[in-house]
Amino acid sequence: MIGTSGSLARIGWEVAQALGVLAVAGCLFLCVRPVRPRLHASGPLALRTHELVGWLVLLAVVMHVLLLLLVDRTVIEHVKLTAPLYEWAGALGLLQLLLLTVPSTAVIRRRLWSRHRNFQALHVGMSCLLVALVSVHVVTTNRYVHGHLRTAICVVLSTVALLALLRARVPADPTQRPLRFINRLAFGRHSLVVLAIVLVAVVTLLAAATGGAALALREPLLSRSQPLRLDFPHDKHRAVNCIQCHHNFADRSGAAACISCHRSNRTDLRVGAEARFHDFCLNCHRDPPPGLLRHGPVTGCDACHAPTAEKRLGGAL
Repeated sequence: MIGTSGSLARIGWEVAQALGVLAVAGCLFLCVRPVRPRLHASGPLALRTHELVGWLVLLAVVMHVLLLLLVDRTVIEHVKLTAPLYEWAGALGLLQLLLLTVPSTAVIRRRLWSRHRNFQALHVGMSCLLVALVSVHVVTTNRYVHGHLRTAICVVLSTVALLALLRARVPADPTQRPLRFINRLAFGRHSLVVLAIVLVAVVTLLAAATGGAALALREPLLSRSQPLRLDFPHDKHRAVNCIQCHHNFADRSGAAACISCHRSNRTDLRVGAEARFHDFCLNCHRDPPPGLLRHGPVTGCDACHAPTAEKRLGGAL
C-alpha cells in the first residue's frame, strides 16, 4: 500500500512539473506571436485564440501548484512567508498572470482603458515582468534547466520572447521616410518606457543565470521558527564517499552536527544552510559524478523531508 501511494505521489509530482513546463511554453508563445487586429503583421494570432491560450496557461499554473500541494505535504512550506526567494518569484508570476488575463477580458478592458494603446503598453510591460519572474523561478528551481547549456538555452528563449514584445507599428503610408527605431514601436508615447522595461527584464535574466544568484535565490525570505526534519537514507548512499558530505572530519573543523556549523555566524560561510544543502544534494542527483549511475530522481520534498521520520542528517534544516 505504501509503495502504491509512493508511486502515485511520484506520478503526481511529474504531472505537476509537466504542467509547469507547459505553462512556461505557453507564456513564451504568447510573447512571440503577434495578435490581430494587426492585419499586416506576419502570422497574426486571433485575439480570441490569444485570450484562450492565456486562460489555459493560468489553468496550468493553478493545477501545477494545487497538484504539488496535494501529492507532497512538505510543499506547503513553499507557500509560506519562509519560502525561498525563487518560490516568491513563482508566486508573483502567478499574480502577474492573473493581472494579465482577468482585466484583459473585453468588458473589463473597455471600462478600465479608453485607449487601446494605453492598455497595450501596460499589458506588454506586465508581460515582461511575467517572463522575468517565470525564468528566475525555472532556472533557480533547477528541475529541468540545470547545467550551463540548458540554462543558456532557457535564457536565450526568454530573451527572444522579451525582444519579440517590441512590436513595430504598420505605417499608414508605406512610401513615407523610415522613422527612428523608437518611433517605429506600436506603443506611442509609451514606447520609451516599454523599451526600458524590456531591457531591464533582459538584464535581470542574465543576472539570475549566474551561479551566485541561484544560490542567493534559494535562501528563504524569513528564517523558520520550526526547522524541517530530515530523513537521509545512508544505506542508499554507500557508493558515495562519506567525506563528500562529512567534510568536517577531513579538515578537522569539528565533529558536531552539520547545522551547528552551517547555521553559525562564521563569516566564511556566506550561503545559508538551506540553500547550500539543496544545491549540494540536487546537483549530485541531477549531474552525478562519474561512476554513480544508479542515482534516484528528484521527485518531491517528502523524499528527504519525511514528516514522520526519526533519523536526521546532522539535525534539522
